[in-house]
Amino acid sequence: MKRHKASMLYPGVIIGAYLLMTLLGSCQDEDFNPSLTQAFDVQSAANGATYPIRVALPTAYYTSAERYPAIYVLDGEENFGFVANHCREISERLATQNVVVVSIGYGQDRSIDYTPTKTSEMTGGGTQFLDFIETQLIPQMEERFRVDTTRNGRVLLGHSYGGLFGACVLAVNNQLFGNYLLLSPSIWFDNEVSLQLEKAYRAANKDQHHLVFLGIGELENAGRMQAPFEAFYEALRDNYADISLAKNREKHLDHVGSRQPNIVKGLNYYFQNRQL
Repeated sequence: MKRHKASMLYPGVIIGAYLLMTLLGSCQDEDFNPSLTQAFDVQSAANGATYPIRVALPTAYYTSAERYPAIYVLDGEENFGFVANHCREISERLATQNVVVVSIGYGQDRSIDYTPTKTSEMTGGGTQFLDFIETQLIPQMEERFRVDTTRNGRVLLGHSYGGLFGACVLAVNNQLFGNYLLLSPSIWFDNEVSLQLEKAYRAANKDQHHLVFLGIGELENAGRMQAPFEAFYEALRDNYADISLAKNREKHLDHVGSRQPNIVKGLNYYFQNRQL
């Protein structure tokens, strides 16, 4: 995992141990059925980084001939098993077709890959990362697995900088994904450049069908996170005629704590409102 983590000292051995166990538990990914999991690496021609890819297949994949929608999950090391297990649970509960879950792991620092513009040495690689997804990863997935090859059959899920990346993809390459689960998206980044991109590309995108779920934590910073989040929601609500759009604020939860609850709510919204 290539994320920078802060450490804190807490008084008391018992309290410190408990907090450490809680933190480690929150960072660990759930296990998913290994017999339905495949893993491989793909080296990006755009930036030279090698990305670990994990794929979770539906239970009936090997006994059916059907094609499945695919959910592409950013921050894959943290989210793969959690997303895959909840997709299985939700699809079974709703008696609807499951999805193929595609986890994209870290090839280089996420702050480089997930940001659209260069504001420092650790940002601005989003165009190259998107090129990797569009020209290498998706073609490999559609060649190697029975996944839906249409725009409506692809979902992008991202949190924080990953949510920012998804918002920018919606604007600049709208033909790639028809569904977006964007959790605590960092719309504030670089003077809210993602809002500028959405407006610049709106005329070309607004008549397409979209499914968009936006989630955030109630305790996330009001000025830095909440206002741009609301502005992005309102831009989609007011200008996109054919859109299935929802937003959710997780009560009493912050940026990290709201991630998994919003993933679950976003997946439920997707399964209940998607177009197949």
